[in-house]
Amino acid sequence: MSSANLERLIEEVKGLPSDDLRRVRALIDSLLQAPGTATKKSLEDQLDQMLLEAGVISEIPPPITDFAAYENRRRIEVKGKPVSETIIEERR
Repeated sequence: MSSANLERLIEEVKGLPSDDLRRVRALIDSLLQAPGTATKKSLEDQLDQMLLEAGVISEIPPPITDFAAYENRRRIEVKGKPVSETIIEERR
C-alpha cells in the first residue's frame, strides 16, 4: 500500500463512529492473530509458562509498566579491553 493510500485510510478510520472502530479493531486483531502467526507477546507468554512449568522460575513477573527508573540511565566508562573480547577469550 502506498504511503498516500495509507494516510487516506488512517484519516478515514479516524472519522468512524465508535461502533465501526470496534469492528475495525476486531478485524485487525483477528488478522494479527491468524493461525500460523504468533505475536511477540504471545511468544513471551509461552516462554514464561514453560519456565514456570520447568521450575526455572517460581512465578511469572508482572510486566513493567513504569519506565521512569530507566529514563535517565547513563553509560559507565570501563577501563581495559571490551567485555566482548574477554568473553571470546574465555570461550577458547
